[in-house]
Amino acid sequence: MKQRGIWGQFWDYLWRTGDEDTADPDRSVEAAWLPLWQSRMVTDELIASGIPAVVTDDFNLNMTMYSREPMARIFVTEDRHGEAAALIEELLGHPPRHRPL
Repeated sequence: MKQRGIWGQFWDYLWRTGDEDTADPDRSVEAAWLPLWQSRMVTDELIASGIPAVVTDDFNLNMTMYSREPMARIFVTEDRHGEAAALIEELLGHPPRHRPL
């Protein structure tokens, strides 16, 4: 990949260029947004399956129309995102939700 200035790197960070086909193993992405009580169990299953994953609590003082209980986000590396989404769907019985912005 050719060297770019700071603004070119920023632009690539926001919108990937067409010459970037492969997933970056150093970049993490959100795999799921789950109720807090489910997130720990799903993360343990991901790690047991060999997929590196971390969970973070999604604290919010105001409950929204999207959630009525404490929620958590699960992050995995970008190159393992497909495997993680398939495993989470298998565990939950439906595709994983993502936090709306």
